[in-house]
Amino acid sequence: MDCAPPSGSLKQNYFSIDDILMSSEKVPCSFLLPVFGLGFLDPGSGKKDITEGTKMDLPLWLASSLGANPKRKLVSVEITKPYREVYREILKADASVVDLHKLGPYYYAMGQQMLVFNADESVFVARSLVQAFADRFRRIMDWSTNAFKFDSNRHKEKLDEVERNLFEVGQKSLHSHMKWEVGTSHKLTASEMVIRHRKRKRDAE
Repeated sequence: MDCAPPSGSLKQNYFSIDDILMSSEKVPCSFLLPVFGLGFLDPGSGKKDITEGTKMDLPLWLASSLGANPKRKLVSVEITKPYREVYREILKADASVVDLHKLGPYYYAMGQQMLVFNADESVFVARSLVQAFADRFRRIMDWSTNAFKFDSNRHKEKLDEVERNLFEVGQKSLHSHMKWEVGTSHKLTASEMVIRHRKRKRDAE
């Protein structure tokens, strides 16, 4: 099963564990029409049906089904707190010091999902996502390629899952470079298939 961070695509990958976790995040919704027989979605109300105007937090996957298509829109979806103006201004001031993992472990991917719900805010959210990533990119790569000088876990704690993946790519690049410097990067070793073949041959003897 694919365990890579969510791609951020508006079409979710249902074979990705991270996409499944991200799409389970709750978003605030308001029902635009009455919905009969689904009152159980709001266990606090005790009603059989959902009435027009009912506000409820729904998982992203359900909110997308009910509110993303303008031709059959049953709910309006609010932009969640981490993508509202006050947080966008914080990121604009100095994105590199923000603990993005606290705002959401799938911050960028979730932000891209938010773009389909609120046309008035979408442009500003999109700009904020791009600018935040650009502002943080250099520092993340600096941390990852100098990880041997300090505790890397301390810096990874503040990264969202996409950034953590990027961090690990930088660390692998650092380790490969260090191997190259000491002359071990081109050392030939037997493949795992050859080793297993030799083992079976010895056992047969």
